[in-house]
Amino acid sequence: MLKNRLILLLAVFVLASACKKIESYPDEPSLSFKELIVKDSVDILNNPVKYVKLTFTLIDGNGDVGLDNSDTLGPFHLDSAFYYNLIVREHEKIGNDFIEVTDVEFPRNYRVPNLTPTGQNKTLIADISVEIEYRYSDVNPLPFNNFKYFYYLYDRELNKSNTDTSTLVVF
Repeated sequence: MLKNRLILLLAVFVLASACKKIESYPDEPSLSFKELIVKDSVDILNNPVKYVKLTFTLIDGNGDVGLDNSDTLGPFHLDSAFYYNLIVREHEKIGNDFIEVTDVEFPRNYRVPNLTPTGQNKTLIADISVEIEYRYSDVNPLPFNNFKYFYYLYDRELNKSNTDTSTLVVF
């Protein structure tokens, strides 16, 4: 009798400890800066290039982040504000302020691929990295040397994440 109660008590303890409560997160994506790596390199023509790898952590409660290659209709068509779901902007340090750089060759817009988790729990926690290239020369110097990235993304429901910032980039 005592042995059966111990076995039952042990079984209840094991089952209770095995059941993890699923953490609940909002459906709006949340970003937090993780890492920034700057590397000097050269391109295939031996021209100098600076590469910046921006990494941040993404948390989304329902996991509806990212686009498939076929997502080009409706709000995701090529001319839409939502065709690109990750927006990254440089802000140059001028004095103690950071002013958005608007005269860059091209905007830093990206399409994050579909990251929706499989299974019952759709909570998405992932690290996302973006590598940004800066070509320069004596004739065409870098337009700025001290800046931060400000970035945000949209999920498929068009929920906008918080705008997060990187640490200072110094070239």
